Amino acid sequence: MVNPAGGDGQGPSRAWAGRGAVWRWFLLGGFALVAVVPWMPPMGRQATFAVAAVVAVAAMVCGLRWHRPAYRTPWLLMTTGVGASLGGVMWWTGELALTAALHFPSVGDLLYVCAYPLFIATLLTWARRDRARFAYEAVVDAAVAACGLSGLAWAFIISPIMSGPDLSHRSPGYLIYTLLDLLIIALALRLLFSAGVRTPSYVIFVAGLSLDMTGDMLYYVGLAWNVPALTGATSASLWVLAYVFFAAATLHPSMSESTGSAERVQRIATPARLSLYALLALVGPAVAVGTVVLRGRGAPAVDLIVPMVVAAATAVLLVARLGLLAHFAHRRAIQLDNQAVALNAALHEQQELRAALTAWSLRDDLTGLGNRVLLRDHLDAVTGPHALLLLDLDGFQDVNDLYGHAVGDTLLTAVADRLREAAGDGLLVRLGGDEFAVLLVQERAAAATDVARALVEAVREPFQLGERETMVTASVGVLSAAAPVGTVEALRRADMALYAAKGAGKNRVEVYADALAETRDRRMRLIADLRRALADEALAVHYQPVVDLDTGRVTAVEALVRWRDGTRWIPPGEFIPIAEESGLVVPLGAWVLRRALADVKPWFEQYGIAVTVNVSGRQLREPDIADVVLDALEARAMPGAALVVEITETVLVADVGPEAAAAHGVLDRLRGEGIRVAVDDFGTGYSSLAYLRTLPVDVLKIDRAFVQDEDARGDSTAFLQAIVQMARSLRLRTVAEAVETEAQAERLRQLDCPLAQGYYFARPMPASELTALLARTGGRLEGEAQPTRAA
Repeated sequence: MVNPAGGDGQGPSRAWAGRGAVWRWFLLGGFALVAVVPWMPPMGRQATFAVAAVVAVAAMVCGLRWHRPAYRTPWLLMTTGVGASLGGVMWWTGELALTAALHFPSVGDLLYVCAYPLFIATLLTWARRDRARFAYEAVVDAAVAACGLSGLAWAFIISPIMSGPDLSHRSPGYLIYTLLDLLIIALALRLLFSAGVRTPSYVIFVAGLSLDMTGDMLYYVGLAWNVPALTGATSASLWVLAYVFFAAATLHPSMSESTGSAERVQRIATPARLSLYALLALVGPAVAVGTVVLRGRGAPAVDLIVPMVVAAATAVLLVARLGLLAHFAHRRAIQLDNQAVALNAALHEQQELRAALTAWSLRDDLTGLGNRVLLRDHLDAVTGPHALLLLDLDGFQDVNDLYGHAVGDTLLTAVADRLREAAGDGLLVRLGGDEFAVLLVQERAAAATDVARALVEAVREPFQLGERETMVTASVGVLSAAAPVGTVEALRRADMALYAAKGAGKNRVEVYADALAETRDRRMRLIADLRRALADEALAVHYQPVVDLDTGRVTAVEALVRWRDGTRWIPPGEFIPIAEESGLVVPLGAWVLRRALADVKPWFEQYGIAVTVNVSGRQLREPDIADVVLDALEARAMPGAALVVEITETVLVADVGPEAAAAHGVLDRLRGEGIRVAVDDFGTGYSSLAYLRTLPVDVLKIDRAFVQDEDARGDSTAFLQAIVQMARSLRLRTVAEAVETEAQAERLRQLDCPLAQGYYFARPMPASELTALLARTGGRLEGEAQPTRAA
């Protein structure tokens, strides 16, 4: 259970447990000991003093071993100093025990005085000097404090001792002690101002030093003014307590972090320091005035001279200190000036860098033209008539596929160079990929159509890329506006015009009109409706039989997707291109495949009828198309012979590069599983024997244009006969599409075309109607004219 007081379930008692709490017990024992010191006889006090010194030295050695500070020098010096003072204390203890009196000076004084240099070194090495300040600044500060305090020491200690009949012969020794103590006090004051780290150990150490110096000063005052209480119990108690504090400072865990840090960054002159300087400067004159007031003209001359000398020395030191402050301030001002110059240079460099980065962020890396961000900035700033032209290259993807992206980038750079000249003073930017834009403002906006045509003409000329000649064209959409229409809206309208130019055959210019927006809105609604119909499976699949012309047997059916939106049938020619452009043809094709296999399974099992399913070029480029087809067959437990995949001739022949190779690989994999591949609308595309010898196909579907030639012209008949004979020589099956009359069917029989489909045999119908028809005819269709076309 956690105890809020202790944090670990042990409460406050944890603070008094373990090695880290020894310093607390040490202080507690020291205070208890000091409480009884005043009641001891002189010998008892001296013995207690000696025991405290011995225990303190031992504790300090333990503290050094336990905490192992990184900067050990001050602690080693202080421990050695306390050890040196221990020698003097032990001498005095023995002398008092043997002679019942203390003699001055003695060997004990010599040993005790040896501790002072060590204490002074401790104070000097406690913190590392601030290299930004003068090296002798600390000396001047210490001297100012020492001089100021020496006036008080003269008045209350030295002069009374020198004038006393019993102590005058000891005055040199006490003078040495007093001066050393003043020096330590001065250095301690310096440390108070400059210590960078003020840990508990540091505070305890400074408190111990203060107790030691206070004990010394009270002892001297007691001697000078014959106050036994000060020379006895009071000073002894403070000395014992000082040893206890020194030991506690070393035992405290924070002692490892107390020394070695840099001096604090100090202001040039703090109010506290200025107040201290002013007070120290007044000590000498105050002592002199006090001497005259108290003693009158009978005061010894030395009692007036020394305070005045002290005051003069303090004044000189203060002047020197002020000089240092002024010099430091001047140097600091120079540094600040240099920093200001450097800062101004850095700010100027930063501004130049920011301007360069801004310019870079508004430029296209490849062509050096502006980019989309720059175009938006200029469109946002338009206030009057303007025209926005969007240009997209036709056939650029083929260049990338054939020759690689490096050649494509070279082509884009060459196109940009031509467009610069054609755009004139208009803002020309590259939006990304192979899409560019031109912004014309004010008077230039009126010539938008002419500029657009110039752009198309500039791109139409062949490009010489190294040793190869490449041709591309461009489609341009133009928006002309008499007033700002908003950046987003301007881009939307110009994009609609570009889309219209692409849809109208490419390599042309189209100008935005409101009708385009209506067309685009209708298209977007159609996409949304188609997506919803696909999700709700609100589509239907109709089937048109493929008939053997000799036997009338139905050998296959073609699956044709139909969409009825409410009461209206939407023609496939309207929604299939939309599905292709929007990408919905992929899920749509997968749905038709699954539905067709489900419907055809009983026909295949009873009549051997396969199903032909159209696969678009977009579907064929999907990386998982083969898995989708095979998984659908596996889900219905049907063999590959039950499925014919129908594609257009252009999908196989027009695509080149890696995508064409991938498509051929997909078809090869499907054929390996027994699935046949049919080419739709054969005869309208490349129609090359060389192509047919290499393409992975099994069936040719002859385009309606050659079948529905009612006049039976010789060239049409000859072409039909050539296709049939060529297919037979390549072991390919031929299917004549759109057979609508008996004459057309008879002509195909005479040309030995084996298969046909069309309204003459049956119109596309739902699966239920076809099931009934097959049951009624036994899977055979004799054929009869059906002039009325169904949906």
